[in-house]
Amino acid sequence: MFKYLNEKGIIITLTLVFGAIFLILLGGLLGFILLQHRHSLKKAAWEDSLHIAEAGANYYWYILNHAPAGNPDIQDGKSWCCKVGGIEYSQTDPQCQQGDFTVCGTCDSEPCYIHDYIDPETNEVIGKFALKIKAKRICGEILGVYVTSKGWTEKSPDLDRKVEVKFAATSVADYAYLLNDDVWAGSDREIFGKYHSNGGIRMDGTHNSLVTSASTDWLCTSSYGCSAGNCPSGCKAEGSYCRCDGVCGGGGPKDFWKFPVSPFDFAGITADLNKMKNLAQNKGKYYPRASDLDPNGKGYHLIFNLDGSYEIRIVTNVSAVRSLHIVDATDFEWYWSYEVIEDEYTLESTTTPPGCGLIFVEDNLWVEGTIKGKKTIASANLIDGDAVETIAYLKGNLDYTTLDGSDSLAVIAEDDVLIPLHSPNEMIARGVFVAQKGIFGRNHYQCCNNPWDAPPCESGNLYYPYCQRDHLTLHGSIVSNGRVGTHWVVYGVHTGYMKRESYFDAKLARDPPPLLPYVSEELEIISWEEVE
Repeated sequence: MFKYLNEKGIIITLTLVFGAIFLILLGGLLGFILLQHRHSLKKAAWEDSLHIAEAGANYYWYILNHAPAGNPDIQDGKSWCCKVGGIEYSQTDPQCQQGDFTVCGTCDSEPCYIHDYIDPETNEVIGKFALKIKAKRICGEILGVYVTSKGWTEKSPDLDRKVEVKFAATSVADYAYLLNDDVWAGSDREIFGKYHSNGGIRMDGTHNSLVTSASTDWLCTSSYGCSAGNCPSGCKAEGSYCRCDGVCGGGGPKDFWKFPVSPFDFAGITADLNKMKNLAQNKGKYYPRASDLDPNGKGYHLIFNLDGSYEIRIVTNVSAVRSLHIVDATDFEWYWSYEVIEDEYTLESTTTPPGCGLIFVEDNLWVEGTIKGKKTIASANLIDGDAVETIAYLKGNLDYTTLDGSDSLAVIAEDDVLIPLHSPNEMIARGVFVAQKGIFGRNHYQCCNNPWDAPPCESGNLYYPYCQRDHLTLHGSIVSNGRVGTHWVVYGVHTGYMKRESYFDAKLARDPPPLLPYVSEELEIISWEEVE
C-alpha cells in the first residue's frame, strides 16, 4: 500500500520537473524568437534608412535638372538657404558660405531641409530624409553640387544612414579622346579611358573603355591604311578603298565598340569661349590682343611657378620654321609656322584671383611650367570682324605640384594646340587640351635640306635634331577638331616623338579644371558614397 503511494508521488514530481523544464525552454525559445524579430525589424529599418537616404538624393537630382538653365536651385525650392539665430539667409549671403562652398539646409548648424518619405501603396509617411547641400562656385558659377542625404524610418529614427552624392555636368575631361575627324589608332596603341570621334574610327589598338563613333559608316582611304585589296575587319571594298562600320579594325575588345552615337558639338565650344572671356574680364584674368599693349606684340608667353603664381610675357618677335601641318596624311602643304620666340619681355608676375583660376588671352599663347591649383587658360580671338584664329603652343613641360587631384590644367585654343619644334626631348604634359577648330599635335618638320635624306642628314642639317624628339607622355584628355598626330612618316623619314604614351586622368573627370566645355549639360552623378 505505501509502496504504491510513493510511486504516485514520483510521477507528480517528474511531471512538475519536466513541465518546468518545458516552460523554461519555451520561454527561452519565445525570447529568442522575439529577439530575432526585433533584430529583423532593426535590420529592415537599417536597410530602409539607406533606401530613404538614396531617395532623398534622387529627389534632389530631379530638383537640380528641372531648375532654370545655368541657375541650379541649391535652395531646395525654398526662399532661403540657411538660418543663423533663426534668421533666414539666401545662398549669396556670407552666412551660408564655408570656404569655396555655399552650404544650404542648415539651421544653426542642424539639418533643416527635411522631407517626408511616403509609402506609395499606403500613402503613409514611413520615414524622413534631411538634405545638406554644398555647391562649389568657381568664378561665381556653380559647377558642382554635393548633397548629403540622411534617411531614417518613423519607427526607428535612431537608425539613420547618410549618403553623399556629387552632381555635375559631364565635362570633356570624362574622355581620353574627343575627335571630330576620321582617325586611325594603330596596333601599337594602348588607350585608357573613353575614346570618341564624330568621324569613323579604325581601331587596331587595345583599349579599356568605350570606343564610340557618331558615324554609321565611313570611307577608309589609304591615309588610314585601307585599300580595296586590304580592307580591315568590319569593312568592304568600295572602289579603290573600303567602306567601313563606324568603328572597325583588328583591335578590341569589340564589346566596347558602339556606333552610331550622338556627336559632340565642337561648334558649341565658341559659346563656352565667349562665356570664359566675360568671366575672365569680371572675375579672372584677361589679356587683350598683345598689339593693343605693344605695337610689336605677337602674343603671350605664360610660365606657371611652383607657388601658384605665374609670369606672363609679351612676345615681340617670332621666327618661322617650315613645316607640314598635316590634317590628312595625304594632304601635304608646306607653310611657315611662326612659333619660335626670339624676343619678349615680362608684362607682370601675378596670381589668379581666389576662387577663379581662369586666364583668357585674346591672342596666340605659349605656355609651360608647373601648375599649383586648378587653372584654365583660353586662347581665342573673339573680336568682331577679326577672322584670325589663335593657336596655343605647349612650349615646355606642363606638370603639377601634386598628383592628389588638387592641381589641374586645361588649355583651350580657338584653332590648334601644337607642340612646337623646340619642345623638350623628354616631354610631359598633364591636363585637358582642347583644339576647337584645329588639331592637337606636332607638325612635321623636315630634318634635312634634302627631304629624302634620313637623319643625321648627309646633305646638311635643317631642323635636326629638333625634328626628332625621344619621348612624349600625356596625362589627361585631348579634344581635337582634326586628326591627332605627334609622330609622322614623310618620305620614309620618321619625325616627331619616337615614343608616345597617353594616359587618362580619372581625377580630372571627377574634379575637372574650371569651366571646361560639357559633353552634356544635364547634371549627372559623378560620385556616390555612404558616410558616417
